[in-house]
Amino acid sequence: MTTAVREAPHHNSLDCVKNYKCKRPECRERGRAYDRRRYRLVGYGIWQPLIDAEPARKHVLQLQQLGHSLPAIQRAAHVSAATLARILYDGVNKRAERIRPEVSERILAIPLTPAPTKAHTVIDGLATRRRLQALVSMGWPLTALGPQLGFHPRRLTDLIRADRVLASTARRIAQGYRVVQTRDPRDHGVPERSITMARNLAAREGWHGPLAWDDIDDPNAKPDTARGRKRPGQERRVVDPARVVQLTNEGLSADEIAAKLGVHKRTVVRARSAARKLEVAA
Repeated sequence: MTTAVREAPHHNSLDCVKNYKCKRPECRERGRAYDRRRYRLVGYGIWQPLIDAEPARKHVLQLQQLGHSLPAIQRAAHVSAATLARILYDGVNKRAERIRPEVSERILAIPLTPAPTKAHTVIDGLATRRRLQALVSMGWPLTALGPQLGFHPRRLTDLIRADRVLASTARRIAQGYRVVQTRDPRDHGVPERSITMARNLAAREGWHGPLAWDDIDDPNAKPDTARGRKRPGQERRVVDPARVVQLTNEGLSADEIAAKLGVHKRTVVRARSAARKLEVAA
């Protein structure tokens, strides 16, 4: 009875020769080269078939913290998934305490740099939350902010408190934020009542405006609350009530006076009211 020869799953290690009796010339030569090296090192008294796996294990964990997936680490180190599993996990099988030197060398050769971010990569949502919260603190309600950023307001409701977001979503929010933070919500049809409600919400939640952040993407950055109270283009300007009365007597409307003085219409209305109070007091 003839026993079927099992085909090796791969031919990139000594496994195919030792366990599958591979007859490929290149594989047999790899096996002979290993034996020659082993005999030579044994003769020198420095043969170390296995070394401590802890440095490689720590390196893999650091790579994972930088965003590298296990399949990506496996491909970069040219090791099998089973090898990484033995190095990392202490489950059904005992975690490997010693591994081959060449495996450790290939793992340690992977540089400790952040993994490239792809559109579908899930990242920390801190910067996205900060951006949305900063826009709300400027007076942008989510219902008005949605069309500005290209998101449905219900989606922004989730994102403004999200712990993790897609990298593509974070990029879209960041791109829209750079534009919207320079806009006054009043100029885009947002009612004064909605602006006030948005600012009150931000105040209750402890959210900070764009000027509060030196680097809004830095997770260690702390908001400058004094600067955060000011909003670009939205500082309240004081006008002389007498000047407003003079322009009113000249026949200018509130909108025309606001345009002439470079203030909002409500500032003109307040100045008129203040002027009337002064007349009554006099």
